[in-house]
Amino acid sequence: MRISRYFLITMAFFLLLSGVWSLRAEISPKTVSQIQEVDDQIGQLDDVKRGYEARALRHENQGEDLQFRQRDYLEARRHFELAEENREKARSVEKQINVLKQKKEKLLVEAGN
Repeated sequence: MRISRYFLITMAFFLLLSGVWSLRAEISPKTVSQIQEVDDQIGQLDDVKRGYEARALRHENQGEDLQFRQRDYLEARRHFELAEENREKARSVEKQINVLKQKKEKLLVEAGN
């Protein structure tokens, strides 16, 4: 009983692996390079987005530190504005990432047909 269970699990694993391998073999090299290019662009944009989010957090923290000092109120307000600008830029980059993810998905679907 125990051997047959391990045998079935191993067999299922190799069947799954061979199915995935056969799908991979059907994708043309051009499509693979396009998918890789989209992945690279997504990675770069994700780094840019994280940078904007980090700057937004830094400005928000500075704004909160300066907010209750009477003479630094305008500077605090400026930091909050900069934080919001960076968040807006991060949202814009996120939209670009979503477009690229849709493009990648489309390439994968087309390659599967």
